[in-house]
Amino acid sequence: MRVLPQKIMWKPRLGAEFIVGQLLNLIGTSSKKNLITLTKFFEKIANSEGGVRHARRMRWLFETDHSHLHWWQKIINELNSHCRNKFILNFFVHGYYGDNLKKRAQFAEKNGFFPPTVLLSSITQKCNYNCAGCWAHEYEIKEDLSFEQWKKVLDEAVNEMGIHIMPVVGGEPFIRKDFLDLVELYPDCMFLVFTNGSLLTEQTIKRIKKLGNVAPMFSLNGLEETNDAIRGKGSFQVVMEKMDLLKKEGIFFGASITATRENTEEVISDEFIQMLSNKGSLWSWFFHYVPVGNNPNPDLIPTAQQREAIKQAVYNARNTLPMMTVDFWGDGPEMMGCIAGGRQYIHVNARGDVEPCTFVHLATHNIKDCTLTEALGSPFMNAVRNAIPYDGNMLRPCMIVDRPDVLRKYYRDFKPYETHKGAADYLTRPEIMEKIDKYSHDVAQVMDKNWTMDYYMTLFPLPGEYYHDRQELCSSKIPVGGVHGGCEAAGGCACGKDLSALEKISKEVTAHA
Repeated sequence: MRVLPQKIMWKPRLGAEFIVGQLLNLIGTSSKKNLITLTKFFEKIANSEGGVRHARRMRWLFETDHSHLHWWQKIINELNSHCRNKFILNFFVHGYYGDNLKKRAQFAEKNGFFPPTVLLSSITQKCNYNCAGCWAHEYEIKEDLSFEQWKKVLDEAVNEMGIHIMPVVGGEPFIRKDFLDLVELYPDCMFLVFTNGSLLTEQTIKRIKKLGNVAPMFSLNGLEETNDAIRGKGSFQVVMEKMDLLKKEGIFFGASITATRENTEEVISDEFIQMLSNKGSLWSWFFHYVPVGNNPNPDLIPTAQQREAIKQAVYNARNTLPMMTVDFWGDGPEMMGCIAGGRQYIHVNARGDVEPCTFVHLATHNIKDCTLTEALGSPFMNAVRNAIPYDGNMLRPCMIVDRPDVLRKYYRDFKPYETHKGAADYLTRPEIMEKIDKYSHDVAQVMDKNWTMDYYMTLFPLPGEYYHDRQELCSSKIPVGGVHGGCEAAGGCACGKDLSALEKISKEVTAHA
C-alpha cells in the first residue's frame, strides 16, 4: 500500500538549521536547477520521515517537469518578493519542515498525543452576506471571542504546539476590524483567509501586502449565474475584480469551491477550473456540501458518481495546471484518512467552542474555560483521532457522511453539546439519517472498489511514477510524448554541472547536519 501509517510519517528525525535569509534571497530566480536545489534544502531540514519523503517527491516532480514545478515558478515570478518569502518560509519551512516538529514531539511526549498541524479559526460569525446553505448564521453572533481570547488561543498553538498554518473562516473574517491587528502579532504564521472578497478595500489590500502572510481564499459556487443565485447578485464579479487586484499586487490568493448535487458538473468543468488558474489562483479548494446546520438538506450532497468525478477532476487539475488543487474528501489518502479531532486540524468557533471539524458542530470544551491542549485531550477528541482510518479505506474518510455510525456513536457515548441550534440534526432526525445512510452505501460501492484496485493518488505521483490522465492516473511508464523539458526520466535532471550559490549553501548545511 502506498500510504504509510501516521506514526511512521511523523516519526521525528534530526534536522539541520540553515540561514533562511540567504535561501530566500537566492530563490529569487525560478530556474529549474535552483528549485531542485531547494528540495535538497527541504530534505535536510525535514524533522520527520514524512517531510523527507515529501521533499524527495517534490524533487522528482521538478526533475520531470511536472506542473508542480510550474506552480513554484509562478510563486517566484508573479508574487511580490515579500509575500513570496513569507509563504515559503511560513508554510513550508515553519509549517512543515522546520523546528515545529521538535515542538510537536515534545508536546506528544508530555501529553500522550501529537497536536494538530493546522488550527482553523472562525474569527467571527458576523457576515455581510446571507448565502443559501451557509451555516455561519446559525451561531449567536454576539458571542464572538475577544481579541485577547484569540491571542491566548494562537499563542498556545504557536508556542506549545508548533502550529504555523492558520486557516481562518467566518462569517466574513474581514468584517472584524481588529483581525489584521491579530495577524500582525504572528509574522511566522501563514493565514489562509476564506472570504467573500467584498471587504477587500484598497487600504486592506495594501496592508495584506505589507504583512505578507495573509492569503485570501475567495468563496465561489460556480460561474456568474450559478454563483450569484446562491451568494447574491454581483458577488461573482466582486471576486473577479478582487482577484485581478491581488494578482497585480503580487499577493498569494486562491479559491474555495463548494460542490453540490446541482453545480458539480459546472465547477469541475475544464472551463471553470482553467478560469481559476488564468485569473491567478494559486490554490483551489473543492469542498463537498455537508448537510450541517438547522434543517440541513442532504439532497444537495453530490452523488457517489459526482464525488468520483470531483476526485478525478481535482487530480487532473493538480497534475496539469500550475495551481494547487485539493479535494476535501478525495484527498483522504494523502492525509491518511480523516483529519478531524486534532489529528491534523482542529476548529475553534467564534464563541470559543472547540469542535473536532468545521462541519461537526459539537463540543465538550470551550477555550474560555480551558486550554486548547485540555480540549484536545478530552475523551471525545481522543476517540475521534484513535478510530481513524476506520477499516483502512481512506477514500471514505468522513465520519459524517461516509461513516455515519461512527459519529452517531460518539454523540451517544460522549454527549457533546450542540454549538448552535440544530447542530445534531443529521444525527437525530430519521429522515435526514436515512438519506445519509443511502449516500454512504452508494459511496462505498464506488470507493471500496477504487481502494481495492489502488485507483487513487496521494496528492502527486510518487518518485518513479508519471501522471497520465483521469482514467489511468499514475504508472511507471512514460506518458505518450515523453517527459517534457529534456531531462532524463530516470536519472534526474542533467542541467549543468556548475555549483550554484544555492548548492554551495546546501553543502554547508550538510556539513553541520
